[in-house]
Amino acid sequence: MLVPIPGFAHLLYLVPDPLPRAIQARTEVPREVSVLIRVALDSAFGLRPITHLNPKLFDAAVRAHVSARRKQGFTQTADLLSCHVQLGEQTAEVCGSISVGLRRTAYAARLVESGGIWRMLNFRVLS
Repeated sequence: MLVPIPGFAHLLYLVPDPLPRAIQARTEVPREVSVLIRVALDSAFGLRPITHLNPKLFDAAVRAHVSARRKQGFTQTADLLSCHVQLGEQTAEVCGSISVGLRRTAYAARLVESGGIWRMLNFRVLS
């Protein structure tokens, strides 16, 4: 931002904009986040029963999406290729890719932490 110099009508000096505060990022992903992702993926592809999706840990939208996939008859093994987690304040955004047979597809999830317990609010496997 340019600011006038007092006493000089035509001279300005440059004042740098304040730097945004650095976000304190956690470097370590909580184990619970990766466990919840693995349980949801295993349930979506028929490796675990849907009853493993505990309502205290998995929201109704997650259970509905997994149930819909199971009704379509997806019972193949899904190999995890990548998992990217972006941690915020008491939230985690997760995305990644999986290999199902010869196909590759993606998944995404949103988790929140409340009272020291992680809960999965949204989960989608792209078809």
